[in-house]
Amino acid sequence: MNSLRDSPKLRLLHLAETYPPDYGGGAAIVIQDLCRSLADRGHEVRVLCVENADREPYTARVDWDGEVRVDRVNLPYFKTEDPDGWRLGLLAWRRHERRVARLLEWHLTAWKPDLVHYHTTRPFGEEGLIAIHRRGIPLIGMLHEAWMICPRLMLLRSPMAEPCAGPTPLGCLECVYSHYDGSRRRAAIKLPWRLLKLGIYPAYRVWRRKQARRSLEAAVACSQFMARVHKPHIAGEVLGVRLGLPPILITHKGRPANRPLRFGFVAGFQPHKGIWHVLDAAASLKKAGLAFELHIWGPAQEDSDREIASRNLEDCVFLRGMYRSEEIWRVYSEIDVALMATTVCEPFGRVPIEAASVGVPTIAPAVGGITESIRDDVDGLLYTFRDSDDLKRQMQRVLEEKGLVERLVEGLQPPPEVESMAVAIEEFYLSTLGRARQSAFGREEPLRQVAHQ
Repeated sequence: MNSLRDSPKLRLLHLAETYPPDYGGGAAIVIQDLCRSLADRGHEVRVLCVENADREPYTARVDWDGEVRVDRVNLPYFKTEDPDGWRLGLLAWRRHERRVARLLEWHLTAWKPDLVHYHTTRPFGEEGLIAIHRRGIPLIGMLHEAWMICPRLMLLRSPMAEPCAGPTPLGCLECVYSHYDGSRRRAAIKLPWRLLKLGIYPAYRVWRRKQARRSLEAAVACSQFMARVHKPHIAGEVLGVRLGLPPILITHKGRPANRPLRFGFVAGFQPHKGIWHVLDAAASLKKAGLAFELHIWGPAQEDSDREIASRNLEDCVFLRGMYRSEEIWRVYSEIDVALMATTVCEPFGRVPIEAASVGVPTIAPAVGGITESIRDDVDGLLYTFRDSDDLKRQMQRVLEEKGLVERLVEGLQPPPEVESMAVAIEEFYLSTLGRARQSAFGREEPLRQVAHQ
């Protein structure tokens, strides 16, 4: 591991849609862990993110997370209603792009970073990357999801809701001019109306997305799945690095003999996280006479009571509300088996890694990067993607097969610490800066000079 003396100190700007304590799922936690670790290693770290506040849009306020400065830009419409801006239309989106360009120009001029690490800020759109590239600042993308190559964000292709292998001109246009209609025939019937309503706006965004990813010097992925699907479309290197976690001080103490097994679901009632599949599976298990508890943490629980009541689950499903990022380890310590039920191509699957660090196995769909986080029937269980019946089968196994949960727990392996991830990314920053400098001037210069230009 490099010492602080070995590496030049960099000015690092991270662009993030959400930064804690605002809820942003696993991506926000990864960003915070990384920024804190880089600041601990002596780098000057700033974050530019988005919030919804009671003040003028496009203005920013300064916040601090220890040594990390956080500038929170007020974009209330995008934060709460339409993060991608798909409902705005071409003219309104172009006005927004111009304001984003001015905003970034101001920040890049006021504080000149050596490198920008882009964590997919959907409200900044494609202009977020293009404006940085115009300034000649090296830009690295973090592949928390497939925004760089997918207008639908999560590699789930419309109209058939099938996993997508990556962008093609016709495939992306078919995707953005349909809306998960269920068949190409139904999508074709609706196409004339959509063309009339949407005009060239979706096609414009597909074209701009291609321009945006050309702005990247390189990218970082926490799964080989994400690295593999992005490599053909990003000019620079795509680094695969294992997700690291901060030191964990809490462990699961095992299930008391006097209570049922507890399933835990930490994604709330966000539709794409598959809560309906979980509830349907739970209802079937209850009808079969099996005893269990399902505890749900996360956002969008406001109108969930009727969904639970309609399935007759009031006595075994418990709503636990939101949690702060630092409380996640306590959450996992209170359950026996974690559940994932994502209905999109999950980039790497943070839940199985977090749960494993506390000593809890996970049941999750076999899609995307999740298969790299779980060894099926060794330290967790995989089920067929978007198949609630197969999810029910695996949940039933842990309830009925004696010793299965204990065997899965024994197979769990500790994840790497976040410090090792930060070191690998720091080295990637330096090599990227060196290549960018060499490309710009046709010769190699010392990295210390690169870092302090």
